[in-house]
Amino acid sequence: MYKDAEAVDAEVFSEQRSNILLTAGQHWSRKNSAFWNDRIRDNRSLSSEQKLRITKNHIYRIAKIRTNLLLTHSPAVRIVPAQESDNQSTKSAQMNQSVWQFGKYQQNMKLKTQQFASDFFTIGECAAKVWWNPDGGAFKGYEQALDENDQPAVDENGQPVPDESKAIFEGALEIERIFAFNLLRDPNAKNMCDSEFLMIRKMVAVKDLKNMFAEDDDRQQFINEQKDETYVIFDNNKQNYRKEKGVTTLKECYIKPCPNYPMGYYYVFVDSGILFEGELPYGLMPIVYEGHDENVTTARHRSPIKQMRSYQIEINRASSAQAEESIVHGSSKLIMQAGAKLTPGEVLPGLRAYHATGRDPTILQGSTGEQWASYISANISELYQTAMIEEESAEKQTDGDPWSQLFRSMKQKKKFSMDAEKFEGFLCRITNLYLDLARNYFPDDMLIASVGKNEIINISEFRNTNKLSYSIKAEPMSDDIESQFGKMLSINHILQYAGQQMEREDIGKMIRMLPFAQEEKSFSDFTLNFDRAENTILALDRGEAPTPLKSDKGPYMIQRLSNRMAQADFAFLHSQIQANYQNMIKIYEDLEATKAQQIKAMESDFIPTSGAQIKCAWYIKDPTNPARSVQATLPASSLEWLVQRLSDQQGYTQTNEKLDSGAQADIANSYSQQQQQAQPQQQAPGMPTNEGFLQ
Repeated sequence: MYKDAEAVDAEVFSEQRSNILLTAGQHWSRKNSAFWNDRIRDNRSLSSEQKLRITKNHIYRIAKIRTNLLLTHSPAVRIVPAQESDNQSTKSAQMNQSVWQFGKYQQNMKLKTQQFASDFFTIGECAAKVWWNPDGGAFKGYEQALDENDQPAVDENGQPVPDESKAIFEGALEIERIFAFNLLRDPNAKNMCDSEFLMIRKMVAVKDLKNMFAEDDDRQQFINEQKDETYVIFDNNKQNYRKEKGVTTLKECYIKPCPNYPMGYYYVFVDSGILFEGELPYGLMPIVYEGHDENVTTARHRSPIKQMRSYQIEINRASSAQAEESIVHGSSKLIMQAGAKLTPGEVLPGLRAYHATGRDPTILQGSTGEQWASYISANISELYQTAMIEEESAEKQTDGDPWSQLFRSMKQKKKFSMDAEKFEGFLCRITNLYLDLARNYFPDDMLIASVGKNEIINISEFRNTNKLSYSIKAEPMSDDIESQFGKMLSINHILQYAGQQMEREDIGKMIRMLPFAQEEKSFSDFTLNFDRAENTILALDRGEAPTPLKSDKGPYMIQRLSNRMAQADFAFLHSQIQANYQNMIKIYEDLEATKAQQIKAMESDFIPTSGAQIKCAWYIKDPTNPARSVQATLPASSLEWLVQRLSDQQGYTQTNEKLDSGAQADIANSYSQQQQQAQPQQQAPGMPTNEGFLQ
C-alpha cells in the first residue's frame, strides 16, 4: 500500500518541493556547483556552462500578499448554536467555544493558522493531524516504583517511592502540521475525500524508536535492521536536499471507518514490521486535508505558483542577460587612432584638460542593457496580473465615514472568497475534530480550567453534546480589526436607539458581545440575573430541582421560565421535568406574594401625625354639622408618609405589570391566600392604640 501510494504522486511531490524552493528564492538547482562562486568579471575566458544568474524573487512577495489576504478573510472559527432559540444548544455552544479558546491558546493556533495558510498557497495543499499525546501537557509526577517482588515500593515511612524514569504528564491534544509531500493517499481515489486510507511518513531517529521499545526485543529487531541505511531527505529548514544517517522512515496508515472496519483502523510501521495497530480512537479520522486548485485528472491539488513559474523564470533569464550586457558593455570606452597620443594638460578649477595628437579620440558610451528593461517590466506586470494582486500595492483612498470604509473592505474581500471558503472549511473541520476528541479525553479538572469554575455545573452539557452538525456548528469568524470595528459600530447603533426600551439584563448581554469591552467583572451585575435564569433552566432540563434564592429577581425568573414552557419542544419533555417547571414558578410566585404581604403590612403600620396642619383637596363631613362638607386637615408628616408608601407600592406594581396576565393572576391569588391567613391575627382583640397617631 505504501509503495503504490508513494509512486502515484511522485511528480506532484517534486513540484511541491520546487514550489518551496521558488518561494525561498533558490531558483537555480545547481547553485552549489564549483563554478557558481567564480566571479565572471575576473575570468579571462568563460565556458559555455558558466552563466551569470540573477534571481528577482517576485513569487516570495506574491506568496506573502496572498497569504495575508487569506488570513484577513478567515483567521478564526467561532462556535454558534444551530438553533439559537434552544437554551441547551446555546449553552453547549458556549461551553464548546470556551474549550476551543483554551485549545487555541495551548496549541498557539494563531501561528499554526499562518503556517497552514502558507502551505495552502505555496505547496497547494495543507493538512493537519489532531491526536491525544499522553506525554504532553504539564508534568504531574512519577509512577510508583516496584520492588523486587513487583509490588508497589514504599519507604520507611510508608510513603510511595517514585520511579523517576517514568514521568507522568496530564496529556494534551496536539494539532500537528503535515507537509503535503509527506501525505499519501489511495492510488484509486478520485479525490482526497474518497480515499479509503491516508498515510503519513516522517523521519525519526533510530535511537528514539529503540528507547520506546526498550523492553520489546521483537520490535527492536525491526528497527535495528535499518539503522545503517542512508536517506536523502528534503530539509524544509534549509530548503534543500541532504543526506542523513541514523534515521528511518516511520509510516502511519489510517483507514477510514468502513464496513470492514466500522471504527476505522490504524497501523504505525517501518519497512520491517508493524510497531502499533488498533482501532481509531472513538472512530474518528485524525487527519484533516484541504487543497487550493482542483485538478480534475487527479486527486491532488495544485498551487497557483504553477501558473507563475514561467513568468518568474523569464524574468530571471532577462535580468541575467541584462546584467551580462552591463558587465561586458557597461563602462564607456575611449577609441583613439593608432599612433595618437593623449597627455594631461592644465588643471583649472572645475575643469580637467588633455592634449591629443592625431585625430580626436572617440568615446564609445557604455550600455546598461536598457533594451531588456521594457521586456522585464512587461513580464513583471503580467506576473502580478496572473496572481490577481496588481492593485493590492496601490494606496487605498479613504474617507472619514466608518460605514463606507467597512463596505469598501468587504468589497475587496470578495475577490478571493472561493479560496477563503476552502480554507475556512479546513479550519472548521480542525475545530470539530478537536472538540470531538476533547469530549472523550479531557478530564474534569482540565475542563474546569477551560470553561471556568462558574460553569462546573454545566460540564455535562459539554460532554453530552451531540454531533456538531446537529446541535451546534462551527462558523468561520474574522478576527481582524475591520470586522471587530464593524461589530462595535452595529452594537453601539442598537444601544443608542433601543437602549431606553431594553432591560438591564438585555443591556448586559449586549455588552458581552462588544469586542473591546469583554471585562466580565466590570459588567457582571448586568448579567447576574440572566446567568442565574440560564443555569436554572438548564438544570431543570436535566431533570434537576435547583433551589430558588430570595435574592432572585422574581418577575424576571418567572418570565424566563414561562418563556421556556411556551417553547414547542417543552411538550416532549418528561412529565416530571414539566412538573418541576410548574413547581419552580409556583415557588417564585409565592415569594412575590410574600413581598406584597410585607408591603401591605408596612401600609397598615402606624401613621405619624406630627408637623403642620395642611388642608387637602379632599372633602369630608363636618363633625359639627353632618349636613355640610369641609376640606380635610392632615398633618404634614402623614402626607409625607402616604406619598412614600405609594411610591414604593407603585414601583412594585410596575415591575409585576411586565409579566403576562396569567403570572399576575397567580401572584394575586397567592397574595390573597396569605392575606386571609394573616387576617385573624390582625383582628385579634386587645390591640393597643396610641394617642397622637392615626391607625
